[in-house]
Formats: sequence, structure tokens, C-alpha cells
Amino acid sequence: MRGARQKVKNKDCYYHCYSRIAGPKDLYLFTDVDKEKGMSIVVDLCKLFLIEPISMTWMDNHWHIIVFAPSKVPSIEEAAERYNLYYKKKNKQVICPIDNPKRCKDIAERMIDISCFMQQIHQKFTFHINRTHNRRGTLWAERFKSTILQKENALWNCVKYVELNPVRAGIIDDPMDYRFSTWGNYNGIGKHLFGDNFSRHMRRCFGLKAANWSDEDIFAKFRSQLARIIADESGALMNEIKEAGELARKKESIPIRFLRRTRHWTDGAIIGSKAFVQSVACRFDDSKKVMKKQLSCGTDLSDNIIYCYKRLQRNLN
Repeated sequence: MRGARQKVKNKDCYYHCYSRIAGPKDLYLFTDVDKEKGMSIVVDLCKLFLIEPISMTWMDNHWHIIVFAPSKVPSIEEAAERYNLYYKKKNKQVICPIDNPKRCKDIAERMIDISCFMQQIHQKFTFHINRTHNRRGTLWAERFKSTILQKENALWNCVKYVELNPVRAGIIDDPMDYRFSTWGNYNGIGKHLFGDNFSRHMRRCFGLKAANWSDEDIFAKFRSQLARIIADESGALMNEIKEAGELARKKESIPIRFLRRTRHWTDGAIIGSKAFVQSVACRFDDSKKVMKKQLSCGTDLSDNIIYCYKRLQRNLN
């Protein structure tokens, strides 16, 4: 009989949560589309929950996420407002704190509960997988696992562990090249899915000495340490490890990296000028969605700007 989940009550807490699918260990079910969908589900649910994701990686048969769970329960008025805003487009009935105080209180408590947060992600993702893979039944091997993290070294090192998963699995050589993670996504488009969360919480790992660090200082330090770990695990000498870290701090610009990365040419749905990309994309997608979408871009040797519309859909043809 499984025991109750260990959750810290009445105090802010960091958690590393992990889930693996049911079936043989060599069953790699998730496609690139599925992993992209998983990431979008998490981003969407952040509009409802007050749980703050910091780092996330989706692999072929499991996924990791590190989150901050606040201890402060929102007021029933705040909870109702957030709930109604989220479900406004889903045609759900609006709730009123005066008429439904008990329900609003329950919703407020759920908004800071990692179990409720993970349950929603699993349900939505299972629905997606069963529908797109023509399957039914349970997807996950067991309930998700969670580890409580101290905000200092434990948090900082666990984020590095999560982002290095695809490297240690032999999928890529550098975590910035794995687009189904927060770090890879950030290095691909220049915008971290949870940038504010990442900077704020990772800064806390270093206490007062990081009080004046900019967001870029945080990203540079993290990038440098990832490079040092990769060099160390590949058998590099101490001076080579140090050099790798210093080089990584400088960060190669996204425009330069864009044209060198083959994935834009194979996984990009549309590539060309911004006007061309948007006009063609509007033929397949909602025009409002297309115009709001942030495009990856790069420059060639003649300083011409090239844009890429990354849309991992099976039916784009």
C-alpha cells in the first residue's frame, strides 16, 4: 500500500517531479509532436495554477519538471478571478465567491497543490496520447514521483540534472540543442518558457552575493556550469574543463547559431522572410495565432534576416 505523498505544508517549497509511462523499458512512445504538446500543456496550466515551473525536459518515455509551490493560498476572490479568466474561452460556468465560497476555497487550495497540478498535466497529456496514437487506458506506470529540494545547492544542481538528461541519454551533445526542454527551447528562440521563474529562483540559490546579478548573469553562470559538467564527463583535463566553462559564458548569438543548426532546415515548417513565413502560415493556422507567434530568426553573411516557423504538426503539407 502506497503512503501519503510528502508535501510541505504552510511553507514555500521546491519539488522535482518525474513520471514514466507504463510498459517495457524500451518503449519510446512520445514523438516530437507529443513532447511539444506536453510542454504546451504545462505552459497553459500555469495560467490557472500558481505553481511556478523552473525547468522541464520531455524525453521519449518520461519527463521531468522542477517547480516552486507557494505556501500562500489565494483569497477566494483571487481564485475565482483566475479560474474564470482561464475557463472563459472553454465555456465553463463562471463562479462567484459570494454564491460559491466553499467551491472557491477548494479551487484556491488546489491552485498551489503540486498533486493537483501534476494530475491535470497527466490527464490532458493522456487524452492527447490516446487520441493521436489510437490507444486507450492508463498511460503512466505509476503516480508521479516527487523529491523535495533545498533552495540552495539542491535546486541549482537538480536543474542541471534535468537539463542534462538528453545529453546523458546520448541524444545530443549539448543541452541547448534539445528543443523539448526549457533550456533547449530558450537557446533555440531566445525566450525561456519560464524565464522570470528561472532567474528569480536560481538567483536565490546564491543568496546575497547574487542580489545584483542580471538575468543574463544567471543564464551565463548556468550555461558555463553545464559546459563544465559536459567536459568533465567526457574525460577532459582540468584546464580544458575551465576553458569550456569560460567559453560557454560568452554565449554564441542566436542569429549565428540559427543557420548552423540543421534542425531549422528539417523541422522548420516554413523558412523565409517574415512576411513570407506569416503569409504562408496563415494558410494552415489561425491568422491571429500566427501573427502572435514568436519566430526563430538568423542572419546570413550578407546580413539578410531569415525567419523560421517551427510548427510540429503532422498534417502540414
